[in-house]
Formats: sequence, structure tokens, C-alpha cells
Amino acid sequence: MNWKIERLQRHELDIIRPLWEKLNAMHLEDSRYFKEHFRSFTFEKRTAAFRESRDDDILIQIVLFEDGRAVGYCISTVDGVSGELDSLYLEEECRGQGIGGLLVEGCIAWFNDKKCSRVVVGIADGHESVFPFYRKFGFYPRLTYLQLKGI
Repeated sequence: MNWKIERLQRHELDIIRPLWEKLNAMHLEDSRYFKEHFRSFTFEKRTAAFRESRDDDILIQIVLFEDGRAVGYCISTVDGVSGELDSLYLEEECRGQGIGGLLVEGCIAWFNDKKCSRVVVGIADGHESVFPFYRKFGFYPRLTYLQLKGI
């Protein structure tokens, strides 16, 4: 099936809610230490900062099949000269076709346009299987943060 990548505006974030919920469920399943975080993590909590950001500081890409069905998304933000690929999800049926790579390349081009000198992507514990995917675009582990549970 044919697909296209379009840009969404902040007020259209709810379109990706079902996809984000699938990503959160995946993180819940994969998490070794913070399942309670993903159980209580809501779309509203995740998108609160996105909804408050300036339009110029957020890039929301969505992948649509020709029938209009949303099958993937990527959200990126900038804060000064720092960029972050905040969230990326593709339906399983769409993986391995280069679509995710196009989303990441779109982010990187946007970060370059924004003159970012630092770009990061956070990977949830238990989801390290995505490291090789991001490595293809020049992302490498630099630092690991440990979080105290129960606070």
C-alpha cells in the first residue's frame, strides 16, 4: 500500500494518540525496572510539554497510508541549540521498509536547519534493540542515567 509523510501541527497531536499508546504498551512490556511508570504514563502527560512549545520548536511527522490510516509518527523538539528526537513509532507492518529512516532523516534535516549543535534520542530501558537502527544515522550511546525508584 502507498504511504506518505505529512507534518502535523501541535493542535493535531491527538491523531497520533493510538500509535503512542501502542508505543507505551511496548515500553511497558519491555521495561525491566519501571513498569509502574509506563502503567501510569498517559498521552496527556507525554504531550503536555509539546502542546506548550512554540510552533517553531516542534516537528511532528505522521505516516499515512493512502486510505488515510495513520501508521507511524515522529516528534522532535528543539530548545536553543539542543535537539531531541522525542518519540518515534511505526506499526509493525511498516517496519523494515525504510519509512522509519525517512522520519529520522527528516528530523536530522530539521535539526540542521535549526542550527542544533547537540541532538539526542532517549531510549527506554529494555528497548535497547533499537540501538542498531539509530546507529545507522550517527546516534551512539554516550551516557547512561540511572534513576532512583520510588521517588
